Amino acid sequence: MVLTDPPWGVGFDEYDDFNVFLEVAPELYRVMKRDSWLVFFFTPKRIFELTPLLKYFRYVWMIPYVFWAFGTLSRNPMGSQASYSVVMVFAKGEPKLRVARKDVILSDELPLVTENFKEPQFKPTYTVSVLLTMFTKEGDIVLDPFAGFGSIPLVCELFNRRWVAVEIDPVKYEIARRIITEKRVYNITKLKEELKAKPKQSLNKYIINTQS
Repeated sequence: MVLTDPPWGVGFDEYDDFNVFLEVAPELYRVMKRDSWLVFFFTPKRIFELTPLLKYFRYVWMIPYVFWAFGTLSRNPMGSQASYSVVMVFAKGEPKLRVARKDVILSDELPLVTENFKEPQFKPTYTVSVLLTMFTKEGDIVLDPFAGFGSIPLVCELFNRRWVAVEIDPVKYEIARRIITEKRVYNITKLKEELKAKPKQSLNKYIINTQS
């Protein structure tokens, strides 16, 4: 399956280009097995812009994940604090759920997250774990083409899923590498500041290795 957090195009950083996601959709379709899931985190503000995906994938459902203890950093169109976001579920062919769960998920972290921080591009590890158990079984391969800070491959490691992950941003790559290697999540905001102060290296090395 593909489980990812693609660029939303809401101005997070220089790499936050929604069109890139649409451009890679044909390639995702090509590499996915028959009867596979395409599941990704997204913003409710731009759901209507996902229609180009219907050329390749079948829309299945939308799963809200709720920030029960706090809101998000963004505002909804009515001007109040957003208290949920969504996971979009598309399919190639006719895949089957591995485990049926309720179609609303809590946004929360697994115990390996040792510090509190507000980083919207780090996806909640508990939420990722629920998605993995819904759509995959142990030993399945998960592709994350927009790995960001590495929460999806990290949870794949913990739940015995094989994974392939790619990230173009050198800062996110280095944080993801640390998190996945050490299986511990630090204060990402502080790590970002430290890494941005270092000289940039060639982007050629910034591909997260696959798990064999």
